[in-house]
Amino acid sequence: MKKAGLRGLLWMVFISELQAENESTEEKFIKEGETLNVNCPFSTEKYSYSQKAWQKLIDGRKPVTLALTKSTSGDPSQVREGRYFLEDIPSEAILHVQMTNLQVEDSGLYRCVIYYLSKEPDVLSPLFHLVVIKGSLPASSLSCCVES
Repeated sequence: MKKAGLRGLLWMVFISELQAENESTEEKFIKEGETLNVNCPFSTEKYSYSQKAWQKLIDGRKPVTLALTKSTSGDPSQVREGRYFLEDIPSEAILHVQMTNLQVEDSGLYRCVIYYLSKEPDVLSPLFHLVVIKGSLPASSLSCCVES
């Protein structure tokens, strides 16, 4: 029984990793101390009256919800949770996310989701791969990877 349970758990992790790889991913390189601003589009017909959340994906663990909108009225709403700010703008079909005072340890994979209490969230594309850089990078360190 334990083998079957472990096998099932590993299969679920494999499938979720595979799904994450198939989602479009946008890379963001930001200096430490700066602010990340991203917009997550959503379908107004499906999600105007839904709670939305900003989550960090941590390898092999359940996603961590960092901020969650409260309103399900279809009206614009805002929420601030520490360094995280969400603005739900149903009339523009956008969830605006802001993370302030970024630190190197904030680097990772993030996503906007339609949040449900009793089931898995609907993931809004793209996923965001955030890389927070300490200080500034010398131009010579970038020359290896830029085509002219």
